[in-house]
Amino acid sequence: MLRYLFVYGTLRKTQDGRLHPYLKKRAVFIDHASLPGKLYQIGCYPGAVPEPAASGFRVHGEVYRLLDPARLLPILDEYEECTGHFPQPHEYRRVSASVTLADGWPLKAWVYWFRHSTAGLRQISSGDYLDYRNRNES
Repeated sequence: MLRYLFVYGTLRKTQDGRLHPYLKKRAVFIDHASLPGKLYQIGCYPGAVPEPAASGFRVHGEVYRLLDPARLLPILDEYEECTGHFPQPHEYRRVSASVTLADGWPLKAWVYWFRHSTAGLRQISSGDYLDYRNRNES
């Protein structure tokens, strides 16, 4: 089972997501990372959608090594509302993706992609939700 998770929004270290303390106890921070995609503001949280690497768009976040992925991933799936008891189509989908660590090394990690239309949503042009929140809250 894939043991790495890429997070780009409320699960990041300096965000106020209610599940980050849980993640911190059950995963080890590896490094900052990015992957090809566009980032959008969805209400009070972000959503990322995949883009071809050649597009130049990147989503920035963090990679964690999951200590017990078989136990942690269902909890994260619940947090992201992509389990069976949530209405279809789910807002997010967990998939394996190639991420690039800050030092340039590639790594396969789970990522939660936003699945709905981005029409009318505000694109976060930097691709970095932390940067976006800091600029818009000051």
